[in-house]
Amino acid sequence: MIKKTTIVVGVLLLAGCTSAPPPKNKKVVIKLGEPPTMTNTQKKKTAPLASNVKITPYEQKEIKRQNVPVVVPEQKVQQKFNDGSQLPAFRTLMQKTQVAYKQQQLAEAERYALQAQRIAPQATETYLYLALIADQRKQYANAEALARRGLSYAQSNSMKKQLWFIVLRASEARNHPVKAQEAKKAIQAL
Repeated sequence: MIKKTTIVVGVLLLAGCTSAPPPKNKKVVIKLGEPPTMTNTQKKKTAPLASNVKITPYEQKEIKRQNVPVVVPEQKVQQKFNDGSQLPAFRTLMQKTQVAYKQQQLAEAERYALQAQRIAPQATETYLYLALIADQRKQYANAEALARRGLSYAQSNSMKKQLWFIVLRASEARNHPVKAQEAKKAIQAL
């Protein structure tokens, strides 16, 4: 039985190897200086050119360099971006956050602030309250990180000042004099 199966397998392998050879690739040799010749299949694909086609290059005027006056505004225009803080749902949640924070209900205030942050992720107020809550809970590293994130979105100097105060308090509590000095300088600059 084993002999029969090995013979059958051997015959099948031998027949598979000796079946049709793979097609040979034709090599095309192009000599430099001579136009390439086309094969029959390439000739069929190209359309004949019309004999009455006239090719004329178009005239191009010379490109001249000109000075363009640069207008520099005298005052720095502060551009406000839409951070979503004007949405009614955001306003409602932030009011609830403020009330809960004033009543020292930190878990509820944090919940409202996080919901508001989902609605307007670039609103600075949410980072301010989340940093204040983390500061109250003595999570100083988290408070500093949230305040710094809020600083990246802050547009008004008063908001920046409040956030830098949180960074100052958190860095002093964590005993980081370099970060505390940075925060003091930033507060004085505002």
